[in-house]
Formats: sequence, C-alpha cells, structure tokens
Amino acid sequence: MMLHTLPLTNPPRAIDNPRNYRGSREVRVHEQGCPFLRERMSSQRRRWKNLGFGSKLMLRSQGAGPTLQVAGPTMALEKHEVDMIALQEAASAAQSLPYSGKKAVVVGAGPGGSTAAMVLARQGFTVDVFEKRPEPSADAVDTGRAYIIALIPRGQATLERLGIPLPSSDHYRSLGTVRHPEKGEPRVTQETGNRTFSRSDLAQMLVNEARRRYPSQIKFHFGREASQIKLAEKQVTFSAQDQSDLVLSYDLLVGADGTGSRVRSAMQEQDGWTAEVSDSGREYKVYQGLHADLEPPEFKGKKGATLHLYTTNDSFTTVTAHRNPDDSYSGTFSMRTGEHAKYNTQEAYEVLLREKFSTLPPHWVPEIAKQALQAKASSAGKRIKCPQLHSNGAIILGDAAHAVTPVFGQGANSALESCRVLDDTLTACTDPSTGKGDPRLIPAAFSKERTADVHALWWIDAAAYSFFAKRPGVDFFALLAHVLVGTIFGKLLPGLYGSSKPALLSLGKASVPYSSIYRAVQRDAAGVVAGLGGLLLLTCL
Repeated sequence: MMLHTLPLTNPPRAIDNPRNYRGSREVRVHEQGCPFLRERMSSQRRRWKNLGFGSKLMLRSQGAGPTLQVAGPTMALEKHEVDMIALQEAASAAQSLPYSGKKAVVVGAGPGGSTAAMVLARQGFTVDVFEKRPEPSADAVDTGRAYIIALIPRGQATLERLGIPLPSSDHYRSLGTVRHPEKGEPRVTQETGNRTFSRSDLAQMLVNEARRRYPSQIKFHFGREASQIKLAEKQVTFSAQDQSDLVLSYDLLVGADGTGSRVRSAMQEQDGWTAEVSDSGREYKVYQGLHADLEPPEFKGKKGATLHLYTTNDSFTTVTAHRNPDDSYSGTFSMRTGEHAKYNTQEAYEVLLREKFSTLPPHWVPEIAKQALQAKASSAGKRIKCPQLHSNGAIILGDAAHAVTPVFGQGANSALESCRVLDDTLTACTDPSTGKGDPRLIPAAFSKERTADVHALWWIDAAAYSFFAKRPGVDFFALLAHVLVGTIFGKLLPGLYGSSKPALLSLGKASVPYSSIYRAVQRDAAGVVAGLGGLLLLTCL
C-alpha cells in the first residue's frame, strides 16, 4: 500500500472511494455526513473511475495543517500517477464552490423547497429552510395516499441531476389509470416510468435526502412562519408559537411557500405588480382504507400503483381511488366549491353517491359517505400567473409562482423543473475566470429564463381547464386544432410537420419546454384559421 498526501487549507472530513460513484458527475464528500462535491472537470471522471482505490480517501490534521491522504494499491497508483492531478483538483474544488460563504433562506419545505435547498447547497450556499407546518411525517392532517403526485420524466430529470434515486419499491411504480364512466366499460391507460407518491411521502423523502447529503449546509426549521419580509434589507423574520422571533439576513431568498405565498406578497407590495390568481372552482374530501376487487386484466396480479377515476356528466363531481401497497384504496370525493356544505348527513351523501356513481363498489358508498361527513373540504388548487418571478435578492417557484390545476398533473413536476432552471442559473451567474458566483445576478436571470415557460404552462392549463369546466373558449379550440393537425400531419407528413405527434403529448418530457409546446399550438391554430379562411374565400368567388 502507498500513502499519498495532498495539502488542504479548509478541508472537508473525507472523500469516499470514487469507485462507488462510477459514471457519476459528482464525487461524494463527507462533512459529518455526506454532502456532494461537484466535480469540476468532466475529463476527470474517467480518472476517478480508474483509480482502483482499495480503501478510501481520508483527511487528517498533520503538523501545520490538515492533509488529504490517499490509500490504494501500489500498482494502481503507479499506473495512474496522472490521476493525482485529479485528486488535487477535487480537493481544491471543495474549497472553491461558486457560492461558498453565501447564505440562502428557503420559505417552504414542500418538494420544491427541499429540492431548491439541495440545488443551492451543491453550489456552495448554506441554506435555512423554514416551513410553517410540522415535518411531513409528523403532520396530523396528512391524508396519506388519498391525494397522489405522479412524478413524470419532466420532474424526475431534476432528481436525476442531483443524484437522487427514485424509490425502487414496486408500490411507487405507476401501472396506469382506469376510467369508470357512468355508462359503458372501463377504459384502461397503461403507463411506464412514472412514480407515484403522496405529497407527504415525496416531501419527507426530499427532506431526508437534503439532511443526509448536506448535514452541515442545510438546516430545517418546522413550525415557523414568515411573519415579516424586508426585501430591500434582505431580511426575513420567522415566528413560532411559544418561541421568540428569529430574524435572518440572506444573500438569496427563495419563496416556495405555496399558493398563499408570503414571499410573493412581499414582492408584489415592493415592486407594484399583481399576480393573476384564479380558483379551480372545485373542492374535495378524502377517504381511506377501503377494499374491493377493482383491477382490470391488464393490472391483475401486478405490483404497482393504479388510479381509478369515477366520472359523471358533471366534470367537477368525481371519485378517485388509489391502490395502496397493502392493496387497500384511498382517494378523493370532489364537487364544485360549496357543494359539500349542502350535505350534512351521511344519508344525504349516500343518496348522491348512488345516484351519480353507479359503477362504484356498492359497499364503498356508506363508508365514503361516513368519512366525507367527518372530513374537511380542501380546495383542488388555484392557477397563478406572475408577470415576473423575482425581486431584490429573491425568487419564487412552484405553486408560489406558477400554480396550475391537476388537469395535466404538472404542478409538482413544474416545481422540480424550476429547481433545475435555478441550478442552471446559478452556473450562468458564475464568473468562469474566478469560479465565483454572484448572488445579486441570480433573481433577474432566473426570472428571465423561466417566466416564458411557466406562462406557457399557465395558458395550456387554462385552455384545457375551460373544457373541463364546460366553458370552452377560443384558447381551447386552439388546443383542439393543434391536436387534430398534429395527429393527422404527424402520421401523414412527419418530416414536413416536424414531429410524429402533437407537441401537447410531450408535456411529460423534460427535453420539451412548455414554451415550445405553446408555440406549436399557436402555429397549428393559425394554420387551421388560415385554411378555413382560404376555403371561405374560394367559396365566395
């Protein structure tokens, strides 16, 4: 065995054997845990893989200062002496992350907030995350798997970049959806690659990942609410019951605090703009713990999550059922906002359920009615459009900035994608000559990069929701024209059209920006209008 020593000025605690991260773009660094050190040069990745270390890389204090000790087989180190340069660069990188020494505050510890915290930490920020609710695993109002988030490739791409593996357990794997109309046979849609979570499961998983990876850089504070935000001074005050106020200064503030965002409100007040906020017009109650033989032949005997959707002639009135790991079902009972308040007895709910949902398992009716009577109605969401996503030293993302309805299942996925855009923005605001990032540049750069895409998502969601609400307008017919044109020309002339299917069907793809989908819709709608106008003109001649 040989021992190589490299000097360090302000070292981390240890670096794991790089062989454990074969093919990764990151090298793991321990600092009373294991935050990630981003490897600076892609050309060094092969050198790390080929080092062939038999033990690990440890840091020890010796003499005037700590050193990096590299233990490994003599033959391997002699064969790859050039790889010591890679070690030197990696050790140096630990001290020169772009935003080392900078402080960030994240308001909101949902999926978007925790992911944003990891994005910031991996580039050097120390991060405090504040959440007014209890930690997800301890939240008394957690609805279990009654309300499901499906992570599609658009959202998964951010976790892949951070090196966060998706759960391997089968019960997170989505098999697909079964639609049960009032009349007719169920319709089955099979899926591959998607993962399903309850919101609390996803939020807790990301909190755990943040703590595990960045124990010295990310600190969570649950049960504390932002009570005062001074954007001009870059200062925020957090309050908690039976505790003194906590006042923090920051270099960057990230508002991931949902549709009622305090950060967004502070931005509007300071900068004089107004967000466009519209309610979905729908509310739901949850039920849990029911059993039935619901699965169609396509899913029978397979492990995985399934979604059953029971519909009526009123698109606002639905029942969902999600299969749980123990083969029980939980779900939601939705109606127009205010309708649940009209039913104040179990018997009244039972009459409604039997009338509207003839295909629902009969023995479920009294139990759903009983649980609905005891449950509190929750809003099915809002749609939010902001003219900008930044202010002095601050940005907003997720529902705080671009909330949408559940029509296309883009809410959590677009929030995670915004975190990926934030990561790109942090890199773009780093001076390549010095390797130092400037937090002052981040807000405006993030807003410039992300606003057009989230505005496009807002338009797509609004157009689709207008049909769902039975109020289709010009925007919906533009969406319909795009689907028809894309389907026809995508099959007949894919080379000329540029795709084999409508761009709208690529909503789940991380590689297709929302703004590209919006432009495709507008192009096809304009083509249809021009074509119809031409036909009308020929008819009149």
